[in-house]
Amino acid sequence: MELTNKAVKKYEGGQLEIQGDGTEDYIYRGEIEAAEVKDNTLNVRFRWLAKLENGTWHAQNDLDYSVSLGITSVGDIGGDRIHYNVSYIWESGTFFPPDGSKLDPNEVVGLSVQV
Repeated sequence: MELTNKAVKKYEGGQLEIQGDGTEDYIYRGEIEAAEVKDNTLNVRFRWLAKLENGTWHAQNDLDYSVSLGITSVGDIGGDRIHYNVSYIWESGTFFPPDGSKLDPNEVVGLSVQV
């Protein structure tokens, strides 16, 4: 399986969770406003984005995410979710469909966007 434009478009309105697994551990999660794969790069524009810090989700200002899909493995993990692993930067992500698991934006500290 590979991430294609068609594959990621169906997750618009759903959420993406991004995790760093290398020297810097992090977890981000947000609602996908738009997603595309172009020139082997995944580009996501979030409606809102949060970072998990000390057990609490905090709003983030940078709503654009891009990652080159070189050296990437992709798989369907059930529940209409797709998981990818970008091994050269020790980062992974999981796409959740619009009717799937969601982080409640009301639980995000500092989120000022109308949701």
